[in-house]
Amino acid sequence: MSRRTVARLRTGLLGAGVAVLAACSAPVLRPPVPAPPPSPAPPPPRVADVPIRAPSLDGATAAPESPWARLRSRFAMQACDYRPGVQRWARSYARGSRAFTASWERAMPVLLLVVDEIEKRDLPGEFAMLPYVESGYQPVAPRGDRPAGMWQLMPDTARGSGLAVDKDYDGRLDPLASTRVALDLIERYRKEFADWRLANMAFNSGEFRVKKLLGERDPRTLSAEELGKVAFNPITHEHLDRLLALACIVEDPQRFGIELPEPSTDDRLQSVDLKAGMDLRLAARLSGVEIDDLRRWNAGYRRNRMSADAKPRLLLPATHADRFLAAADSVPVAYWSDWCEQPAARSGGLGSWAAQIGVPVAVLALANSIDENSTVTHSTRLLLPGREPEPLADTRSEPARRPRTHVIASGDTLSAIARRYGLSLKDLRRWNPRAHGTLHLGDRLRLGPTAD
Repeated sequence: MSRRTVARLRTGLLGAGVAVLAACSAPVLRPPVPAPPPSPAPPPPRVADVPIRAPSLDGATAAPESPWARLRSRFAMQACDYRPGVQRWARSYARGSRAFTASWERAMPVLLLVVDEIEKRDLPGEFAMLPYVESGYQPVAPRGDRPAGMWQLMPDTARGSGLAVDKDYDGRLDPLASTRVALDLIERYRKEFADWRLANMAFNSGEFRVKKLLGERDPRTLSAEELGKVAFNPITHEHLDRLLALACIVEDPQRFGIELPEPSTDDRLQSVDLKAGMDLRLAARLSGVEIDDLRRWNAGYRRNRMSADAKPRLLLPATHADRFLAAADSVPVAYWSDWCEQPAARSGGLGSWAAQIGVPVAVLALANSIDENSTVTHSTRLLLPGREPEPLADTRSEPARRPRTHVIASGDTLSAIARRYGLSLKDLRRWNPRAHGTLHLGDRLRLGPTAD
């Protein structure tokens, strides 16, 4: 082979590598160059040599306790015997017994989190059914000003309870954060109405609606039949029926031909606090968890990168937490956040890629779950340091629209409401001439000249 041919081959290989890196929109982070050591530095650790911490002795490797007996012991409402609508819904759920069982099997990791929170607060077990009624325990994505997450929280409700809601992080989709907010609301409604049924109805239709329809009546004196005659939206009455129907099935699954799933060792989730944000794909590789599972349990993060406005935290199976922590300790924090996935476009040893982009080969191997001595082919998709381009806007989603009215909540002021919706205080006062004095809970403010 002539010298000219060799030179052309080298130039082609280098060009292919540069083309891959050019797809990342930010320069590759390189660690600072240390002062020359007095003796040769030891080689970086091989993937096989990364220390894996011994499993903790907190029972993480054992299957979690079944949630069903824990919930039955906490049931506080009449469930099956409440009213005929409960039985109708129980039979409806039981018709698709296999799908019903499978849906609870998928929900199991998050269900265990909810049961833990319910026990901490000494709440009735029926409220573990509430995310199933709302969403089937799925992290429903936000669309405009609609409710989102497994608890179906409205944006204003979430923000008013301290959850961040923006394009990079939506706390309504965070299973742990949203559960704490939702159960805070349930506790508040119970204190206000002294009735668990009305706490559920207030969660569905709003506390001010419940207050208005109850009037001066004492809810504790209302039978199921009497409460059923209160002029709530039929959906609100049905919401309570569905909650109690699920509790009825859990109380006696054999009666309905239902087999409730039991948790496996990987169903116990553990909250892991991080010292910095981390790309979710990198976290999946380091923990050995499937990326789709990791995204579902950490759905609050709307992109691969963790938002700088959210506390960096991951929900991981407890059985994988030690592996993740050990592997994360082996990756410099400077490489945690910005990664992009690209086809390799050329063949070569992983070490040559690491040398070309200035990354320790051990880090690149960990990020791609391969050995340091692996050969990368042109069809391999590599996870490489560097920020990805911002995704194009999803034109299928409905644009966020300003609501027509705002319901006065505790702590609201005219100036704060104007700032929240991007309005001038002068316009807000002009549209609401009666709101110059004290604001009253439950009143509605117009947010535009055509609002009703």
